[in-house]
Amino acid sequence: MFPIRDINPVSRPPLMTRMLLLINMAFFAPVFWALVTGNDVLYAYLMTSLGLIPHRLLALQDLYTLVTSMFTHADLLHIIGNMLYLHIFGDNVEDVLGRARFVIFYFLCGFAAAFTHVLMCSLTGVGLDIPIVGASGAISGILGAYVVFFPRARILTFVSYQPYPIQVKAVYYIMVWFIYQAVWAMAVLTMGLQVSVAFWAHIGGFLAGLFFGFLFKEGVRLRAQERAWIGW
Repeated sequence: MFPIRDINPVSRPPLMTRMLLLINMAFFAPVFWALVTGNDVLYAYLMTSLGLIPHRLLALQDLYTLVTSMFTHADLLHIIGNMLYLHIFGDNVEDVLGRARFVIFYFLCGFAAAFTHVLMCSLTGVGLDIPIVGASGAISGILGAYVVFFPRARILTFVSYQPYPIQVKAVYYIMVWFIYQAVWAMAVLTMGLQVSVAFWAHIGGFLAGLFFGFLFKEGVRLRAQERAWIGW
């Protein structure tokens, strides 16, 4: 499935979501330059200096890459896919959590994703020397919170057997997404596969998003009731 947008309006401009989009694009600028000019040395330097390398994190080295890896992307399709998901789902989660809390939430989910990936690399012995880059761990957390806050929201998406987009409830869309991630994550764990996608990072980020979503849900509901009472 390929999402186009959600049918779920927000109450205020998603300033933090837009800022995250801009930061990701700024980080991608030198990567894009390296790709279009064929500068393999620069590209390798960016991936290894900005990406998170599991064995370095286990040795408590290059801790800054916990942050820089979240804003670095490997190629154009990588950043387009991640930014599409951030644009579609991030604004609503920001609307619910509030701007400051959303930013904290975003980084916590990204860290959870990174630690999960490093843990699984250490258990399997696979990928310890390979840099991990991308915002997908944090964005997976956004999906986790989104399904808690808006399970009945409609997602307009393309599916393989339809020439035109259809509407799918968020709970079903995200359920399919999670099953896909989980199947591949288990394949990586049980078969020792080395793949280019950090599926366990997605699982870790998503579970963190679910946790924080349920943690904040009651407080969000009470604040909504207070706003409704004041407005009345």
